[in-house]
Amino acid sequence: MQVILGLLMAALAGVDETADAYAAPKMVVSQAGVPATKGGPMVAFEIRDIRVSSPEWRGKLILRMQPVTRQEGTAVWSLDTASFKELLELCHSDTKSDVLQAPKMTVRVGDPARMTSEETHQYVASVKRVADGPPNRATKLAFEPQLDKVHNGVRVNILSSQLKGPNLFARVVIDENRLVAIHAVKYTEAVQPKPGVDPEVSRASFLDRLNPNHGPRAAAINATIQVPEVDSRRVEGEWLIPSDGALLVSLGPRALHERGFQQKGYEEHLIAITARPFAEPAQAPVQRPATASSPKPR
Repeated sequence: MQVILGLLMAALAGVDETADAYAAPKMVVSQAGVPATKGGPMVAFEIRDIRVSSPEWRGKLILRMQPVTRQEGTAVWSLDTASFKELLELCHSDTKSDVLQAPKMTVRVGDPARMTSEETHQYVASVKRVADGPPNRATKLAFEPQLDKVHNGVRVNILSSQLKGPNLFARVVIDENRLVAIHAVKYTEAVQPKPGVDPEVSRASFLDRLNPNHGPRAAAINATIQVPEVDSRRVEGEWLIPSDGALLVSLGPRALHERGFQQKGYEEHLIAITARPFAEPAQAPVQRPATASSPKPR
């Protein structure tokens, strides 16, 4: 199993962590939000993006997972430390499973945090027609592509949190987009020849000129428009994240597609969130240097 550590960490407020290049490679970004509180306990979040190749893990752990909620095809459980460790070991032992771990995020309790693991694909959503006449009547014609983009990946937002005993009660929103395919369709338009004498016609033979099909003809120009097929899923709620375990969210199984969008097999997407609250370390008092008006120690 491939275990990939986070590739990029954005800790500054206001950093745009979304990839923006054409077919940009997938990256993992952890971002702490703008601090909303000036003091209080801290919490360290770790988020893992897990993809398993079969539902067998459920059969091995189902009686040790505490159900939290189910929303359509998604499900949320609470796991203790031993069960979470066993889940990770099962993923490590399966060469078809992947675990992508984001950089740790440390924020004050109550402040937001965000993790993204995604790539961006640009596509031709439409075309702009540049011509000297109406459709199929122009003598000059060109098409300018109008680009848009679609995200392929997952975004985990921890919007707010509060402590209840040793556990953290957090509002979590998880959005996933999966680019299944990009369909192509053609738009075709005729371009008329310019009016006037065609020098090629004047040089043609007498027999060619008697041919009723002879003479300037309209040419066809094609433009390709792309239509993305996206499978979107969303799960949200306010849940307790155990301080000695993990919150596990399944976005549900689906058919897996290889690059080129050919169906490959089964895949289930899991998001595991751990939260470890801790007290903010006390800061040592600042020692001020002696000045001319301050008494000097003897």
